[in-house]
Amino acid sequence: MLKGEVIGKGRTAEVIYWGNNKVLKLFYKKISSEYIDYQYKVDSIVGNIFPKCPKTFDRIVENNRIGIIYEYIEGTELREFMGKSIKSISKFLKRLAELHVEMHENEINNINSQFQHFENGIQRTDSLDANQKREIIKYLKMLPDGNVICHGDFHVENVIISKNTLYVMDWSNAYSGNQNGDVARTYYVLKHGLAPSDEIFLKKSFLHRFLFKRIKSLTAKIYIKHYMKLSGISLKDIRMWDLVVYAARLSEPIPLEYDNLLKMIKKLL
Repeated sequence: MLKGEVIGKGRTAEVIYWGNNKVLKLFYKKISSEYIDYQYKVDSIVGNIFPKCPKTFDRIVENNRIGIIYEYIEGTELREFMGKSIKSISKFLKRLAELHVEMHENEINNINSQFQHFENGIQRTDSLDANQKREIIKYLKMLPDGNVICHGDFHVENVIISKNTLYVMDWSNAYSGNQNGDVARTYYVLKHGLAPSDEIFLKKSFLHRFLFKRIKSLTAKIYIKHYMKLSGISLKDIRMWDLVVYAARLSEPIPLEYDNLLKMIKKLL
């Protein structure tokens, strides 16, 4: 691999191999410097507390674009690795839960709070009216607080496996708060989350749709049961975060999920 080679692209940046086991996350010009500076701050703090993530080295300007240099961890996305055998699915979902528990054993300060994180998401969506937002935010304020590291987008696509060790990637949604809200979101994504490529399954026969949903439900169940076993936290304590998780999810570009989210929100309200 040569220095300067683009190895990945996302909505906010492209990732470039930078040599010496480093990568450069080079942000697009439309991304504000404030956003990037905060990302650099969060990644630096998290990296000093939680070892299962890429180290953050520097913030630079390259070709009139701002970038952050990280440790390059060569590995395979957990989603792809799990798919190599049916037996490995349960094994690695349990390892996913173990990694999440390990993350939540660490406290963090000086980054966005859980309340800020969820309120910002709820306020951004156009799918809820002002009264619904007000009611959900009022409920959010009654939920228990905390100050542990919460990834904010923890799922199999943001975890890679390298030399049999799991590493957590993409900390752009990280916040300090109560771990139950972080777990509730992971549970939602595993059970209900849909990628654009999943649309093909939604257009197939009833049997195909049933099996697709059944597999996702079982996947979420394996993860949540193992997390609860290790942490001692109850399902009730986790699911009490569902309403704010669903509402904040509406602010994300996942149109395939909107109808189901609104139905679940309406039921909870």
